[in-house]
Formats: sequence, C-alpha cells, structure tokens
Amino acid sequence: MFKIIFVLCGLAIFVNADNLVKIYLNDGINAVEKILEQELGKKDFWLNEIRDKNVSLGYYEEEVAIVLTNKSDKVIRIYHYNDGKIEKKFIQKDVLTGLAGDKEIEGDLKTPIGFYELGKKFYPGDPYYGPFAFATTYPNVLDKTLGKTGGGIWIHGYPLDGTRLDTYKTRGCIAVHNNLLDEFNKLVADRKTYAMTEEKNKTITNADEIAILLANLYAWKDSWQKNDIEKYLSFYDQKVFKHRNKIKYDQFAKTKERIFAKKEEKNIKFSNISISPYPNIDNEKIFRIGFYEDYYTPNYKFKGEKVLYVKLQNDKMQILAEQ
Repeated sequence: MFKIIFVLCGLAIFVNADNLVKIYLNDGINAVEKILEQELGKKDFWLNEIRDKNVSLGYYEEEVAIVLTNKSDKVIRIYHYNDGKIEKKFIQKDVLTGLAGDKEIEGDLKTPIGFYELGKKFYPGDPYYGPFAFATTYPNVLDKTLGKTGGGIWIHGYPLDGTRLDTYKTRGCIAVHNNLLDEFNKLVADRKTYAMTEEKNKTITNADEIAILLANLYAWKDSWQKNDIEKYLSFYDQKVFKHRNKIKYDQFAKTKERIFAKKEEKNIKFSNISISPYPNIDNEKIFRIGFYEDYYTPNYKFKGEKVLYVKLQNDKMQILAEQ
C-alpha cells in the first residue's frame, strides 16, 4: 500500500499537481486516473523513479535474495536486494555444477541456464545430497515453451559418507560445501529467493532497460484494460509465444479477440513487481517479469501471482511465455 501511495505521489509531482486538480474539478477522478495511467506507460517517468537504485541484477519491490552461479568461473554468490541496494553476502569458489552448456533434455547432465525461484530447505532422505537441499523451479514455463525437459535441479551439499563428487555426478545440480550450507540457509530463509545461473558472460541490466520494461508493462496493461486488441497483441512474439506452455499465439489471439470484442469493463491492478535479467546461451535481452495481479470484471475475478518471460527488442517488450 505504501509503495502504491509513494508512486502516486511521484506521479502527481511528475505530471504537475495543479493541472491534476483542475482536471479533477472539471472532469472528475476518472479523468485524473487516466492521465496517471498514461504517465506509467512512459519511460521518462520510470527513469526518474529508479534513478537512485542499483538495478544491475534487476528491479524488485520487496526484499529478495539472489543466488548467482557462474558455471564457467565455478563461483556461487548470494546477494541481498533491499530498496534499490545490493549487498554481497556469500561466496564460494570451486563450486560444482553440471556440464557446460544449457540444459536441453532430461539426462544431459547440464545445469540449466536461467532464472528460477528457489524453495526453502528440505531433507532429500538420501545422504548423497548432503545435510539438506534447495529445489529450483526448473523447468519453468519458458523452458517448457522452448521444448526443454528434465527436472529435479537442486542446490545441495556433498555426500555425507565423503564420496567424491564431480561434474558428472552432480547430474545438473549445484553442490555447495557442507560446512557452508547452514550459512547459505540463513541468508535465504527469511526472504523470497531466486536462483540465477549463467554460463560465462555476466548477466546484468541497467536503468534504461528496466525503465523501458516498466513502461511497456503498464502500456500492455492499459491496452488490456481498454480492450485495445491491436495494441495488446503487439506485445506478443507471434513465433515463440505460448500461453501456459499450451496455447500457441494464433489460438490465443483469436480467444482474446472474442473477449475484447465484448468491450467489458475491466479493472486491473499490478503490485509487487519484479524484473530480472534472464541468462541465456545466446545472450539475448530476455527478462522475467513477475507481479501480483488483481483483475476484476463483472463476470470474472482473479487475484494471484503472474509471470511473463519477455524479450526486449527495439525498445519493445515481446512476450515469449506467460503463466
């Protein structure tokens, strides 16, 4: 709530509060809301909003931990992100991962390159994985859209019997020294945690890219709310996109055209937004965008988490996968 109020206050200053008051007096609160929504779709507003934040590892509206593993350097790090500040909290060198390259199929022994949620610690019941482990959400909906298979990718310890692990024996997981697991757990236990795994090149972003994506996200929402089907569909990659890894673009577009043709009044609110650079073998500008969606129409209501996987191309967000 406080975050929303802060943004609205910033918008009022950015737009000019006196003008908003005049518009309110002449045309009412709905006219003011429309102007504010338009400002949220502008890159310059967001550049001003994030100007003092470190967004090199992404933009987050809550405290998060990012577990970053570089497969080539064999280094795993934990960063804490809080209110635009990034602090390195943990590092282990000579970490064990799977084989080089991105995971494509089950059994290829590769650690997937990408960005995943990391679960809380659990006890695998097999001493081979050390004292405890953390499960990633591989394969996510983008992986499935791209035809990748496999699963059970964890961050875990070394065998309790002292058996030697190597690149092949991790089977695509990431192995951390047992004597560091308790410290690792303390740093991720009390906050939302993501596992970010890159091959060699460092995966970072910048304020310009984040501002473009935030503006595009709100422009996409605005077109959705206004039933502007042409603008709405322009945000989707027609060749790659699948909805929930099942519905291809053509079928999705036809369904949306029927829904938008009803001109149903919609009220859509986004909160708790996160935008994360997404490592990939081709070094394309791919991002994971997560947010809490509050969607209301007279006939349908939805409240819950939503995730988009997008490519930034020519300053335009192109949605590759959606869940």
